[in-house]
Amino acid sequence: MECAHNRRAFMRVIGSAGIAAAALLSTTVLGQAATIKIGVSIPTLQNPFWVNAVKFAEHVAKALDVELTVVGADNREDKQLTDVQSLLSAGVQALVVTPQSTASAPGLIKLSDRAHVPIVVVDRYPGFEAKNADAPYVAFIGPNDVSAGAEITKYLISQGAKKIVGIGGLPGSSVAEGREKGLREGVASASGVQLVQYVSGGGESEDNGYQTMQNLLSAHPAGTIDAVWCYNDALCLGAFRAIRQAGRSSEIKLGGMDLVPQALDLIEQKTDYVYSTGGHWLQLGFGVMVAYDKVNGHDPLKDNIRLDLLGVNSSNFATFKQQFIDNAPPYDVKQYTLTNNPGATSQTFPLATK
Repeated sequence: MECAHNRRAFMRVIGSAGIAAAALLSTTVLGQAATIKIGVSIPTLQNPFWVNAVKFAEHVAKALDVELTVVGADNREDKQLTDVQSLLSAGVQALVVTPQSTASAPGLIKLSDRAHVPIVVVDRYPGFEAKNADAPYVAFIGPNDVSAGAEITKYLISQGAKKIVGIGGLPGSSVAEGREKGLREGVASASGVQLVQYVSGGGESEDNGYQTMQNLLSAHPAGTIDAVWCYNDALCLGAFRAIRQAGRSSEIKLGGMDLVPQALDLIEQKTDYVYSTGGHWLQLGFGVMVAYDKVNGHDPLKDNIRLDLLGVNSSNFATFKQQFIDNAPPYDVKQYTLTNNPGATSQTFPLATK
């Protein structure tokens, strides 16, 4: 009787151990399955704006326990196509992509659709709505470019600008076209203000801005222009350097977009670089949040999300720096995801200082 009792006790121990082992194995497997893999493809990893964007996307990924793979296309459509194919082959469960151009967007979206992998488009609008039969995507998230272009213009005008030159982005990009439209609308709405000349920068780098501004300075001698509107801060930094070298800093003010560190330094120092708008580097992380929700079975609250941006000048620089540069934005990422907060009313948080 005692032996039988011991055998039963032994079997209970073995059974309990087996259940515990099975539970541990199940937890491990479930834990592995719960780690969502998201691929991110952006135009370049060299531009300071995209460096900031990746930094925030990684912050979001850590908060959501997402495995993130980020690749840069070196501003080449062919490389981006290859990059997206590689991410899909690697088994990502969702994509967040900024197309190199509007023309290249459909091909990237169709690749993802054929692989049955949801794709969120960021920054550069593909030219068609998310819900379409040919190239469906989850959502678009990007800045309100028309509004941003207009805000740069209005600030320059508020600082006394009357004769403005514009340095634009790459032709064919929805972003460049939207910002140019905002520039023209801002000039048209102001009395006595003239857009003296608008040119494409031939690229979007500091060197492009420097070369373009040199040409503009040669074409427009002292007294004929008093402000430079720039598609982005990279171009504007190059323009700033050309103006300084020409000895014309006292007569020409500059405004750009993206809130990159070098531009913010010049704004803080109260130079002739007087304004930048942005904060939309957060859009890449917002894209990760929407993709994460989609993988977890939650459709986006909106499939066309346009972000109103944050303008920074010398008066609000210190607050902006404390809340967005020196620290992660003062918001709980999880509370803006439907997976963790089914009652969320927005999948993006406001671009504003508190």
